[in-house]
Amino acid sequence: MKSVAKKIQFGLLAIILLSVTTVRSNAGIETNTMEVKTADELVGAWNYTVENVDYEYRTGVLLISKEDGKYNVQVQLSAGNIPGEEIEVVDNNIKFSVYIEGQKISVSLKAEGDKIKGESSSYDGVYKIEGTKIMPE
Repeated sequence: MKSVAKKIQFGLLAIILLSVTTVRSNAGIETNTMEVKTADELVGAWNYTVENVDYEYRTGVLLISKEDGKYNVQVQLSAGNIPGEEIEVVDNNIKFSVYIEGQKISVSLKAEGDKIKGESSSYDGVYKIEGTKIMPE
């Protein structure tokens, strides 16, 4: 009888040790996973701020979407929406142009996680832009 009880105890101990080993190895897999970032991180809605420009253009929402492999940009200001033109995307970088009061503004931005940074330029000068993602695609 004692030998049967010892065999059962040994069997239970073996099962417990195997379970702990399996849990530890699965936990190791989870901590070693790496997130792959793609250009589609640009897609979504971004609150942005531009330094040293007129009040009505200082803040807004930048909408970046992608349909059928083609990117679309729309700048939402309190005065209305402005479509982006000449859109180019490479990795997490986007370049586009908008026309404000008849003047062409070139914009170049880089997304890093939920932050976006870059600059806009026109014949008036170069202005820093920073933003935060408020909504994914």
